[in-house]
Order: sequence, then structure tokens, then C-alpha cells
Amino acid sequence: MKAYRLFEWKQPAKLVDIPIPEPEAGQVRLKVAGNGICQSDLHLMYEWEASPPHIKIELPMTIGHEVGGYVDKLGQGVSGFEIGQPAVVTIAGCGHCYYCAQGWNQYCLNKGKQVGMGLDGGLAEYVNAPAGAVVPVNSMNPADAAPLTDAGLSSYHAVKRISNLLNGGTTVAVIGVGGLGHMAVQEIKAISPARIIAYDLSDASLELAKELGADVCLKSSDENVEKMSVDAVLDFVGAAATLKMAAKMIRPLGHIVMVGRGPGIFEYNHKALPYGATLSTTFGGSKAELIELIGLTESGLIKPHTTKFKLDDVDEAYKKLVDGKIQGRGVVIP
Repeated sequence: MKAYRLFEWKQPAKLVDIPIPEPEAGQVRLKVAGNGICQSDLHLMYEWEASPPHIKIELPMTIGHEVGGYVDKLGQGVSGFEIGQPAVVTIAGCGHCYYCAQGWNQYCLNKGKQVGMGLDGGLAEYVNAPAGAVVPVNSMNPADAAPLTDAGLSSYHAVKRISNLLNGGTTVAVIGVGGLGHMAVQEIKAISPARIIAYDLSDASLELAKELGADVCLKSSDENVEKMSVDAVLDFVGAAATLKMAAKMIRPLGHIVMVGRGPGIFEYNHKALPYGATLSTTFGGSKAELIELIGLTESGLIKPHTTKFKLDDVDEAYKKLVDGKIQGRGVVIP
């Protein structure tokens, strides 16, 4: 089968032929329908010089962590899945630590290797995943559902973090309406009456945000920030400039969630934010939230905006991602 594999740190991955993998005990093999591409893949390929200790990547490894496909074969000890069943892959927790016991599998203290981050990923024709990471979908094409597992879920978890502020008469700013931000606009609209202000540097991204339900769409500039006052901010960039924007806009008792993995630094002291305001980080989303998100999508309230590429054109897909030429999320189809 074809697979897009990383052989050396800080070197481009290569599309090569490898044998179809057999699922190990506790694993499910999926025939891949589509894999979303992500900025995290670029960090992995071009910035990391070694594996972070908690991920334990050993090269070579197939790239890709936003996977949708069809159950193809079950490893020893796995039950509850049907061959041919459409499904997506999320983060597998240990199931017994403090955070897993509360349903927060993405914050698991004992996470093992994950698909595309330690285990071979979904930029291939087949992929093995821990059974605990596989979540069935119903009416959706799993290629369209693939971006829900990261772009959709990371934004949905951030939205749920501010859900207490999403009421009639409240306002939320979404900074960066690309792969994750365009999902957040729809998610806020789907679960609340809150007013949404979308910020971005791209006219095309702002046009898409308007189509998806943003009430106001503005370029990310000082003049468009100074006059705004909001109850919550979702920052999908994470740059110093966007964190500064968020701090200028936030109201007392508001909440800024930093979702983007930009290198921004924010100097925090008792005068940095209005009284009672919160600044937090976040990571991924829970399996329960993914199931909720799949339900909202299958009901038609949310629609991932995707650009499809063939696996043979994966290098072109990543180049377009680097150049900011993909609207919404890029999905690679084997």
C-alpha cells in the first residue's frame, strides 16, 4: 500500500510502498477514506529535532492524525465493531486514571502512542488504531468526518469551555477562521444565541465565516479591536499579536481560550486582564464531545468546509497549507 512516511527529522516525508499492516491485539484496522492535514503535521516534519518524550515517536512513521475510514479487520480481543462500519479515530486514553474517569481522555495521564503521533497515521491506504480511539459515524462519509476529529473537536472543546458565557446578549470573538476557526463559528451558532465576531487577515476566510454564521467579520487590526468589547475570545492563532488583541477586547469575568499553537508570549500580572477574566489553554476534545459533534454535523447544523487532494498529491496539499491557500480543512483521499 502507499503511505506518506517520515524517515528523518526536519526532512520532508516521502510517499512509499509498504505492506498492509496487520492489526495487533486491541487494535482495529481501517481502510482509510480520508485524512485531514494539519499545522501540527508541519511542526512534526519541519520543526522537531526529536520526539517529545511523552509522544515517543520512532522513525520511520506514517504521518496523519485526522483519520476517517471503514472498519476492515479486528485485532485479537476487539469486539463491538462491524466490518465495513464507517468510523473516525480520536485520542485513546488509558481508561482508568483520574482524567479518564471523568471522561477527559485527551488529558489522560498515561496516554500511549497515538495514531500519527507515535503510531503510523492515516496518510496511507490502511491504518491500525487502538480500539478505544475508534468512534463510529452513522450517515456521514468518513472522509468528510475526518476533520471532526481534530479541527472540529479541538474547536468544539474550546467552545464548550466558554459555554457558560454563550447566552442571549453576549458576544464571542473568534480570532483566526481557518481550519479550526471556521468550525468554531458554526459550533457556537449551533448551540447558542451568542453574537459572533470573526477576525482574520484573509478576505476569503472572512467571507467563509460570514457564510457560516458570523455576525460581524473584521480584519485583524488595532482599529477593529479598540472599539470592541466581548465576553469570550477563542484564539486559534496563538501569536503575541492575537493574545494582545484578546486582552484588549475581553470584559470583566470573560474567558480567553488560547487554542492556536503559535509562539506568542503574554506577560501576565494582575493588571494584564480586567478583574475576574480568565486566560486558559486547551487540548483536543473528549470522546463524548466528539460524539456530540458528529451528531450536530449529521443533523446538518455543522458542515466542515474541505478541499480534497489525492494521496499522490500530498506534497502539493502541504505546500498549499504552508502558503495559506486552503480554505477550511484539506483532506487527502487514498
